Amino acid sequence: MKKTERLVELLLTINTRQKFTLKELADRFDVSKRTVLRDMNELSAMGVPIYAELGVHGGYRILKERSLPPITFAEQEAEGLFLVAQSLTHYRDLPLESNWRSALAKFYRILPEDAKSRIDALRRRLLFGVPDRPVETPLLPALLEGALEQKRLRISYASEHGETEIDVQLVGLYAMNGLWYCPAYDGRSGEYRLFRADRVRRVAQSEDQSALRDHGALDIADWFRAERDRTESRETHRLCVRLTKRGVTRCRGDAWLGSGLTMLEDGTGYIRRGISPDYMAWAASFFIGCGADAVVEEPSELRRMIVKQLRETMSVYEEVGK
Repeated sequence: MKKTERLVELLLTINTRQKFTLKELADRFDVSKRTVLRDMNELSAMGVPIYAELGVHGGYRILKERSLPPITFAEQEAEGLFLVAQSLTHYRDLPLESNWRSALAKFYRILPEDAKSRIDALRRRLLFGVPDRPVETPLLPALLEGALEQKRLRISYASEHGETEIDVQLVGLYAMNGLWYCPAYDGRSGEYRLFRADRVRRVAQSEDQSALRDHGALDIADWFRAERDRTESRETHRLCVRLTKRGVTRCRGDAWLGSGLTMLEDGTGYIRRGISPDYMAWAASFFIGCGADAVVEEPSELRRMIVKQLRETMSVYEEVGK
């Protein structure tokens, strides 16, 4: 095996091990210990953080912040990575932002000029819009670390009812419409709850880890499926809405309403689907915003909520006009 090939194989080997000895590597590559030591010195000079542990049970390790082995990318694969990065650009907070920006900068520097030109064109011609939220999420890295380690956390959470201390075990994190959310198992209520990450004021590891349960087995995709099934099981009311052409366009833009929408040949349409009591307040505000382009026929409870909100709004404006 040529020296350059051996160095690459050596880097691949030691990156997959927690600990190794000169003898193990010498046997693996069928060379002397002196040759392995010389190769590791060369890797160290290249920036691979190898350190030695002395003693009878000693050996070598790679620091946690280790360098990864070289990987060959096709130009199309490189464009794909920058495309993914472009989708994250306009989020106010990201848990590993400095890391991926640094990695992409290194990656960009070694690209050939024609590939750089395509990447630059991609940045100029493609945009993933994200609502500009006036909230910051400074504890996002700590929440992500807690989800990855699956430790029980004590968080201070600010809701509309005030700030409370809660012991939670995070399922994970997800972003939607410019905000970050944390599904988590609430140790106090014994149920899964959804928390807004920007409303978390403090994060610390809980002193009591004895109550830790295997809630980490539920990954974020499992949680989404379970939440969808739970929502559908609570859709005890029948939602019926008549739509004008403009109403169809408005409702098609919402994923939940769009799943129950039927468009007719003349461009008008209607919505037929179930709705849970939890969605009533949101639906009332949404359909009020549609004006006469969306007429709710069922359920009667939703129609009453809409009428009540409209009357309250009218009374406010009547007072202003006096």
